[in-house]
Amino acid sequence: MGADAGPEVRLLLLCAGDPDGDRPFSGSARGLFRALERRGCVHAKANVLGWTDPFSRGLLPVRVMRKLDRLGIEAAYRWSAWSWARNTQRAQAIAATHPGFNAVLMYGTTYHPRVDVPLYCYMDATSAQVASAGAWEFARFSEAKKQQVIGYQRAIFEDCAAVFPRSQWTARSVRGDYGIPEDRVVVGGAGPNYSITPLPHEDYGQQRVLFVGGEFERKGGPLIVEAVRRVRRTLPNATLRIVGCDPGIREPGIEVVGRIDRKAPGGQEALLREFAAASVFCIMSEYEPFGIVVLEAQHCGVPCVAPDRFAFPEIVRHGETGMIVPNDDADGLAATLAALLENPARLETMGRAGREWVENEWTWDAAAARIEARVRRDLAGA
Repeated sequence: MGADAGPEVRLLLLCAGDPDGDRPFSGSARGLFRALERRGCVHAKANVLGWTDPFSRGLLPVRVMRKLDRLGIEAAYRWSAWSWARNTQRAQAIAATHPGFNAVLMYGTTYHPRVDVPLYCYMDATSAQVASAGAWEFARFSEAKKQQVIGYQRAIFEDCAAVFPRSQWTARSVRGDYGIPEDRVVVGGAGPNYSITPLPHEDYGQQRVLFVGGEFERKGGPLIVEAVRRVRRTLPNATLRIVGCDPGIREPGIEVVGRIDRKAPGGQEALLREFAAASVFCIMSEYEPFGIVVLEAQHCGVPCVAPDRFAFPEIVRHGETGMIVPNDDADGLAATLAALLENPARLETMGRAGREWVENEWTWDAAAARIEARVRRDLAGA
């Protein structure tokens, strides 16, 4: 039982992916579930997806099919009524084989278990937000298909005793796009997804801008590259380190590291070394459900520059742990980066503030405590 007084919480955790893997939701499911386990309130946990699990490499025939699936047939099936029904059946079967739980927490909303105990769900963004942005598979969906998927999620939210969006930005969508009453919307929060202690930060005067991301265009890579080119006109020693992908850029001042596999031996340490050597972290996403990498950067003492949209203004404290820029303007972004890079003392102050900000407000243990407290309150009321 957790520290709070009240009824014992015995959660059945259902995940749209391997709950112990580092691939589902970029490792966030594992981070949250392990934090709940540390609080002693987990009865059982399970993956409700079969071969359609988008985070699983699967068997060789499945991997080959995915590689050749240029028309997006697998994604269309994954969001279909048939897949929804199959996933729901699996969730029901899992519930039947783990008697003794008194509440259910879902991560992912591609299934809808019908249970006779309080139901909850946690998510980084809603389907309505993804549809509005035209991101990922939703870019190919018809309007009718988008509304169908949103309808599936609305049915889950309406059935939940409470919904745990990761941010205030998503909470507004749960209330506004789905009509869920405010007293049933509880911002859960999130935390860094690495499992080792950050390294001591190096000299902030290196004038190194860091980009980390697998999707270069979506995360604003081209804009950041152009901004750094302009920064180098006045600060010729400034560099941009690109980690997580290779956009094929080869020019002075642009250093491409490529993908770092966190699962490989020394992988997490390699990524944390990149954070420790960075003067500034920059992300300018065209769409971002949350941006845990920004939490990770701040936790490593790196001031962050991010756009004034999505959850970024909640994650980065403007002027204290980084800067929020108002628009996608290369000159404006370059001016912001240059002003920071020219002031290592300010960067160091921001870096300390960012680490304290994350340690105090943005951890998986804090998210688990919020979730457990709400579930316990509901059980006491029932």
